[in-house]
Amino acid sequence: MGARLSTQNRKRVAAKLNGIKKKEGSETNTNASCATLSTIKTNTSQQSFDSLHGRKYHNEQTSTYWFPNDDEEIDRLVGQHFALKTLFNGNIPEEAIANAPLEEGAKVLDLGCGPGTWIMDVATEYPNSEFIGIDMSDIFPNNIRPVNVQFEVGNVLDGLSFPDNTFDIVNLRLFILAFRTEEWTKVLKEIQRVLKPGGYIISREAGMLETGTEFVRWAGRIFKERMLERDQEPYIADKMKNLLESLNFEVVHCVKKDSYLGRHDHLNREFMWDIRSIFKSGQKFLAEHLEISIENYPAFLDQLVSECEKLPEETTWSIVSTMGRKPLS
Repeated sequence: MGARLSTQNRKRVAAKLNGIKKKEGSETNTNASCATLSTIKTNTSQQSFDSLHGRKYHNEQTSTYWFPNDDEEIDRLVGQHFALKTLFNGNIPEEAIANAPLEEGAKVLDLGCGPGTWIMDVATEYPNSEFIGIDMSDIFPNNIRPVNVQFEVGNVLDGLSFPDNTFDIVNLRLFILAFRTEEWTKVLKEIQRVLKPGGYIISREAGMLETGTEFVRWAGRIFKERMLERDQEPYIADKMKNLLESLNFEVVHCVKKDSYLGRHDHLNREFMWDIRSIFKSGQKFLAEHLEISIENYPAFLDQLVSECEKLPEETTWSIVSTMGRKPLS
């Protein structure tokens, strides 16, 4: 299910970007473009290979992020992007679209941009704006990118290289597994520094898996316990509003939406695939605590899906979209 859906998503991005390249007069091969999105080449010097689980991970010693950065994870992130875009009716909240100079020419920073799906999608919508994506792993697309997008390797925890008051919008999405609890304030202060007065921070963070059958709640509890053991904040989605307000941001948008993991419509199946893929990506850190062997882990993933389907109206996964505006003075 997941491979089929995410392949469709890659084709959407590739088709959109191919259209831009054709307008610029360059030749583009559609099949090659789709292949590039599905197999973005990573910088192997920034990876370590786990032969036991067959996945590749970053080598950034200061980071607590515990998911892979290989092609399989890129595929998950692409599918997740389009699911979130559909859930919230767009990539950017209406309040920012109405007030930020995106049509005229805004400057936008995407932190933790990964394979660049969000930033490339938004950049095609607003060709007059300038977009910069930053990630600690070089998994950026090499052959497909709008002319108004550039990528840089960097870690926000080390500070950003940009001057004060540079950006109209900073996107910070799904860092729940990337920061320790005490690091959130440091990161938000750095974002506040590089935002222009009146600029916006856009945050979208996921909640925990805490509804559904006993099996689903057990799996969600183990996931949360692993986060707490790594000094991470499992409820950052619900705490973001107060955290932004404590730093004198004006919260102009805060919306919480649920996906229903047992429903069989296209959107909720996309989120169900994402949950399954999240537990698959976390196998290295979860299997021992779930007391599931490597051999039995695929069966656990299948059971997780079937258990979610047992209570389709009760098994939910929430995402919170929060946007703060930096004071004008």
